[in-house]
Amino acid sequence: MPDAATPSSASASLSPQAAALSADPNTAAERFWTPERIAAAKPADRGVTLDQVRRTAQTSLLGKVSVGGQAPSSAAAGKVTTLAGGTGTSWPRRHDWVSMTNGKVLYEDNGLWHCSGVVVTTEARNTVFTAGHCVHGGKGGGWHDRNWTFIPDYYYNDRPAGTWTARQLWALNGWINDSNNSYDIGAAVMHPRNGQKLMDVTGSQGIRINGPSTPSVWHFGFPLNSPFDGEDLINCDGPTSLRFGFFGDLKMACTMQGGASGGAWLADFNQNWGYTVSVNSYHVGDDLTQIYGPYFGDGAKNLYDTVRNLG
Repeated sequence: MPDAATPSSASASLSPQAAALSADPNTAAERFWTPERIAAAKPADRGVTLDQVRRTAQTSLLGKVSVGGQAPSSAAAGKVTTLAGGTGTSWPRRHDWVSMTNGKVLYEDNGLWHCSGVVVTTEARNTVFTAGHCVHGGKGGGWHDRNWTFIPDYYYNDRPAGTWTARQLWALNGWINDSNNSYDIGAAVMHPRNGQKLMDVTGSQGIRINGPSTPSVWHFGFPLNSPFDGEDLINCDGPTSLRFGFFGDLKMACTMQGGASGGAWLADFNQNWGYTVSVNSYHVGDDLTQIYGPYFGDGAKNLYDTVRNLG
């Protein structure tokens, strides 16, 4: 069996229904994802049982990675003084660095589905990180490769930074073959839009791999669980801990769940950018007050190194 920390990929494509709407993939996706279809999209929620929580983690230190964020071309920097804590609060600014780099993820696979994602700094300037289960169904499943779309700075169908479609999806074999929570990380390589690459329009958040084991973070996403409606960027902030005390997935208090899958956990956040150190992965049982994400270790490094130069 392939090593759990090794990434695999699939080409993304438009469904015949979407492709018929325009020869340009981004225009086709924009027309396909109407407000009605977005409202019908279900959260790619992952509630796991205690029996499904395994004592595994990304632990191989293949070298540290710490890459800073880059400012978007047309967004103002800002400060937010109110802390959200674990309750989940609407991000109060629009069209800023945070709103531009965090976005709604949509895809079609036997229905319409909803996740979250973040633009991370790469040399290719076209990369979205998200949860592995937002690009692949895990053990026994397949690729979510139809109409995979990222909408930055989304707010109640306002899309000032455009609608972007993926041309390639990536996930780790630990997730693909075994549904291992510790490898629930995915990436999408996006088509250019109007001759521009995604990062040139939105800017990016940084990424940190093999960093501190329990960072304090700000977490972002588009949750659909009540009282949230998936139409507004929500954030939590606070300390993290390790799932099993000394190792395992990261854990933090946050009430946003379904639909926030794949949303960024940003460490050393300065109110504009931080370092992506995890993505929202799952909750345990019916507890919607705690969320879990994989520590970025060996798998995250392999994934990032694979996609960072894919033009």
